[in-house]
Amino acid sequence: MKTILIINGEKYWKDYFGGFNVVQKKVQTSEFIVKDSELYVIDADGACKPDVIFWRLGAINPEAKHRNILELIEYSGVPCVNSASTLLMGYERLSMLNRLKKLGLPVVDFNVATNITQLKNLEMQFPFVVKVGNHHGGYGKSLVSNEEQWEELKDLLFIHQDYVTTEKFINYKYDIRYLAINNKVWAMKRKGKYWKANSLTQEYQIIEPEKEWVEKVKLLQENIKADIVAIDVLEAEKGEKVILEYNDIPGLSGFPEDAKLELASIVKSK
Repeated sequence: MKTILIINGEKYWKDYFGGFNVVQKKVQTSEFIVKDSELYVIDADGACKPDVIFWRLGAINPEAKHRNILELIEYSGVPCVNSASTLLMGYERLSMLNRLKKLGLPVVDFNVATNITQLKNLEMQFPFVVKVGNHHGGYGKSLVSNEEQWEELKDLLFIHQDYVTTEKFINYKYDIRYLAINNKVWAMKRKGKYWKANSLTQEYQIIEPEKEWVEKVKLLQENIKADIVAIDVLEAEKGEKVILEYNDIPGLSGFPEDAKLELASIVKSK
């Protein structure tokens, strides 16, 4: 019986892999070993020799260990969804934004500095958004509306050693997630509770994908060789649309059951 190793992720995935030995482990409590070109994963529950890996560790600031693990997966040749090389690219937010820009996709403009000491050079017209480091899912972000808030935030950020970006605040009407899995695309219109578009979602609606944006997400998917990828598009009050980021480990909450089935079929096909 073939073994599917699920890294982190939702517990329900085990129900989608009947006929397989399904093991679920957390990267935070596991160690990865390559011996004689074979990959093993070990935690307190024992060792696992996976035939395929289903990587669902998202919305984190990746540590060096996570990158090392993905490099070991790539070296071992064990199939991974998404591939280890695709995940390595997407884990670094600057690489992700660079890829969007090089493809000519309408990515949000930003200023960036490699160290907090240069915050004074990143100020924009209020309001603007400050983001520290590499988190997804709305983490590490703050909205700055006036000079007093900016001064207080600069003092707070002084303890960090990561890079920092500032972006013009977009008073968005909707956040639209375009989700591509294999050759299928879905679109979901979302609205958050506060100003962060992709957190504390209060309302969502599956909508008909616009052809223009289907082409954009498929262009990205093909370029980064992703089995699954999502782009988050902010729609402003006047109808302008800009890509906030892409996510190659997107959550599927609110999407049709077909999306989960399609993703599971990719894992099983590996």
